Amino acid sequence: MSEEGKKENLLDKLNNAFIDFVGGAFGESGKEFIEDTSEKIKEFSSQSIKQFMEFSDTVIDNLKLKDNEQVMKMRDSVEDLLKQAGLLEEDEEEF
Repeated sequence: MSEEGKKENLLDKLNNAFIDFVGGAFGESGKEFIEDTSEKIKEFSSQSIKQFMEFSDTVIDNLKLKDNEQVMKMRDSVEDLLKQAGLLEEDEEEF
């Protein structure tokens, strides 16, 4: 298993253990609160990343960097990594 896969797996286990702990300590309502809060944080992060990518596309366009192969490769690499990490939807509009 890759180092990145191990970290993700560990984070998932830690998150699930925390949710179970909260559920055990505070009951179902505490567990639901943590799950809802976690989902809202993920949505906020996703929206922020999407807005940042839109902003970077605007900057690239305004500075007329679309034809700069190196800039576009770096931009596409960042986008691919965000998609792989699940932080950016696969069906986002391409630049």
